[in-house]
Amino acid sequence: MTDISGDREPITTTLEEMIITEKDRLLRFIKERNDYIKNLPEIEKKAFIESIQKIKESEDKIERLLLKKEIKRSIDDLLFSFEELPLFGKEYWFMKFTADDGSRRQFFLTFGRSAGDIEVNGKYVENSRIIDNKTEGYCVSWAYDEMQRGITDDLGVIEVKDERVTCISKDMRAEFYGSFPKYVLDISNNGEIICSLDIKEPADNNYNSEVSEQFRGLFGYRLANLYFDFKGILFEKEFSGKCYAQKVIVVGPFIPWKWSRIVFRNGSILTYYIPNIEIGGVEYNIYNSMDFYDAETRKMYRFKKAKVNECPSEKGDKRWVITAEEGRVFMVTKSYCKESFSFTNNFNFRYIENLVDVVDFQAETEDRVITLQETGSGLGMVEDTSGFVI
Repeated sequence: MTDISGDREPITTTLEEMIITEKDRLLRFIKERNDYIKNLPEIEKKAFIESIQKIKESEDKIERLLLKKEIKRSIDDLLFSFEELPLFGKEYWFMKFTADDGSRRQFFLTFGRSAGDIEVNGKYVENSRIIDNKTEGYCVSWAYDEMQRGITDDLGVIEVKDERVTCISKDMRAEFYGSFPKYVLDISNNGEIICSLDIKEPADNNYNSEVSEQFRGLFGYRLANLYFDFKGILFEKEFSGKCYAQKVIVVGPFIPWKWSRIVFRNGSILTYYIPNIEIGGVEYNIYNSMDFYDAETRKMYRFKKAKVNECPSEKGDKRWVITAEEGRVFMVTKSYCKESFSFTNNFNFRYIENLVDVVDFQAETEDRVITLQETGSGLGMVEDTSGFVI
């Protein structure tokens, strides 16, 4: 209980009042956005609408990209290109590498840009324009290699040219290049080689890549995902396992989401994605998915009604209890380190990457019950997000 002294009166906020406050805040942003667009000069308004249509109806539109004969080229088209970002547009590359040797080693690289000014981790990134295949952006890279190791967290220059994307910050140079289905990632820090990884498609070509998009009105996304294997060197030691490389173009605000990708020792993978809007402490899911790839049978299982419950710990080793379809999937993960990020532009958005071990796991499929005994140990990342940013 908190003591209240003097003339101050206790402030009691009901759930209804919190919901109204948060709803008003979101509606105010939507109104301001709509008024801004409506009051643009006709030539600028027309250019804004056309920029959205260009993404949605470009010559590489998604209907063509999804054709199997075109998917290889379409992935490279997205990986090695800049998009003409409209208002509220964002473009970023995200790469995650998870060891397959039973260790806790993981490695991350993220870089990207925004159509508008934004503050990332306290550093101001101005509206980026593309000049000579280059643009200003932001880059973060870190790893867990028996201990947590930061590589870069700074402003950077991003260049896309000749099937190669390069990001250069004050101390780091990262180069990702190649063509489907073989790529290379080279990273150096102050001239010292941090990693050199060969990335290639796995033996199971039923689960190696995808392109997708979703647009509703003036907002949506387009992305390319690679679910590949990798092998090479990290901090002068051999490093191999599963790679997740992603290129995303987002038109719209960042809203909170729950996402995790867990890699098991036998190559099985579990992923869930639950974007949501939080109003007055109550979360409302706007999408819900969980996929489990069974490496033994090479089958993909999709589950509905995924739920994620966070369990804080005084020691800092936070836990998550994940279930789906009334217990057909049950998993418990436990954090062993984390990295935090903040994005500020009118609103605040907080993003935390938690590295986790799998404490317990069970999945019921039509054929059998799969447990840690079959999959072996699991590790990966759990993303925590909160807030809102345009």
